[in-house]
Amino acid sequence: MKSAKLKDLLTRYLKAENSVCENERVENWYQKLDDQEPVQMDEAKEEKVKMEIWLAIAPRLTATEPGIRKLNYLWLQIAASVLVLGTIGLFVWQKNNAAVFKSRNSSQADNSAYTLVRTNAGERRALQLPDGSSLLLNGGSTIRFQNDFSHKRNIEIIDGEVFFDVKHDAARPFIIKSGVLTTQVLGTAFNIKAYAKLNKITVAVIRGKVGVMAVGKPVEFLLKGRELSLDKRQNKVSLYPFNEQERSWQQGDLVLNDASFDDMAVLMNKNYGVHLETPLQSIKSKHFTVTINTSMPYLKALEVIAAIHHLKIKERRGTIQIYK
Repeated sequence: MKSAKLKDLLTRYLKAENSVCENERVENWYQKLDDQEPVQMDEAKEEKVKMEIWLAIAPRLTATEPGIRKLNYLWLQIAASVLVLGTIGLFVWQKNNAAVFKSRNSSQADNSAYTLVRTNAGERRALQLPDGSSLLLNGGSTIRFQNDFSHKRNIEIIDGEVFFDVKHDAARPFIIKSGVLTTQVLGTAFNIKAYAKLNKITVAVIRGKVGVMAVGKPVEFLLKGRELSLDKRQNKVSLYPFNEQERSWQQGDLVLNDASFDDMAVLMNKNYGVHLETPLQSIKSKHFTVTINTSMPYLKALEVIAAIHHLKIKERRGTIQIYK
């Protein structure tokens, strides 16, 4: 497809002026690109490509009289997969985000339209959704999803961590609300860690492409092997290569990677149902790094953590105290 025809087709797609046949061409083209391995580029070039694309698309989304910014054909060729994701993704964000929030609010009056799923501390549960997508919930997680997936595929992570393997459907984007983050995909595999009491929310892409938007921030498009982290206190978004070790919770491991005391306490509670506390500020300010298998009894696990960090533990009235 030549550059001029491509831009014309995508522009009319954004304006909902295409025929059914033309819409199918756009979506089929996107699907072909989605099946290809992404173009590899360094972070600086990736940011430049994203800015070029955004500057080309933004006027068509916001201006009363859309302006036109010509994209160099070489950039289109290099960034084809990112361009299609960005164009279609922004179009779908614009059309569907209002529906997501409306559905979320109206559900309070009609909870029968939703299914609520919870896991206990230390429990991991596999789940099949009505569209054929599969989920794996980590311990202490709570999600809610629509019973009817025939028109929209919306899901909310109220608390917890979930691995998604989403069945591809170009006509029905899969949208996940997790606190102040909204994640949207057509079909891919990714992990979202969004425990309500943790300071950070993370989205990591295992396969395909994912669009993520934090409240008040521009949309970020993540490719395979990339991770987005949102610091809730600072309202700061950071991008990293995905660390495969973080998926090991699916095999029953608890990974603490430079975790604060408060974050360790949350994760121990979600995995073991125990409560940690310390009277010492010096311990509260420490960071903890260790990997333990959750089949290990909680006292033994805490003894391992304490030994590594030269601390002591004692159990008192259902609470584990950590001290020096």
